[in-house]
Amino acid sequence: MNSNEYDELLIRVEEDLRQYKLTPIISDTVPLYKETQLEGVTFLKGNNAFIFVDKDLSIFDKAKTLVEEYFHAISDLGNHLDYDELHANNDEVDARESIIEYMTNEQTILKLVQKYPDQSFEPWMIMDELGYDREFAEETVTYYERQGLIN
Repeated sequence: MNSNEYDELLIRVEEDLRQYKLTPIISDTVPLYKETQLEGVTFLKGNNAFIFVDKDLSIFDKAKTLVEEYFHAISDLGNHLDYDELHANNDEVDARESIIEYMTNEQTILKLVQKYPDQSFEPWMIMDELGYDREFAEETVTYYERQGLIN
């Protein structure tokens, strides 16, 4: 993922937040991890959706964190601090799956399948074509295998 693709994703997240009647206030220039040990934080105040992403993350990790925080904002008003451990874990799993779908939709996967018709679908295809890191590419393949889109 390059900076232009990240900027396009940022604009998409802002537009999607507006669809929920939220005013996006997004910053990816704060040393969040150094201060909190968190890569991203979301909270809502009134109609404002505040999303903070650590400034020192790679572009791809910023993108993943941005989308994860977006889903926290729209799923339950970003209030993860009051959850019991089981509910918080389930919310993180749901958010992760939503991130995969948001960043890599079915059409993108099908295009990659068509590009490599004589090969089984592998994480390296996503890494090469979309610039994802290995872990996220593997999670994406596993997710779409569970969905029955690829095998």
